[in-house]
Amino acid sequence: MYERAVKRLEDPELISALVTALLKAGYDRDTIENALIRQAPVDLDVLADCYERLAAAGAALHEAAGEPPVIRSSRAA
Repeated sequence: MYERAVKRLEDPELISALVTALLKAGYDRDTIENALIRQAPVDLDVLADCYERLAAAGAALHEAAGEPPVIRSSRAA
């Protein structure tokens, strides 16, 4: 069989762009994580940091607009 080198997703800018695009398309966090992990090995620390940065940016935008922050996740608390 053919062997190909599996590219690891570890670039913060690439992961952030992928997550942002998928969030804008309406996918939830679990779906995004599963999709990325199925495509290639993902640096989970970078992925978690990406979500933290996106959440902080979203909270700052809502605060500037005088609205309460919106947190969307399908994970149970």
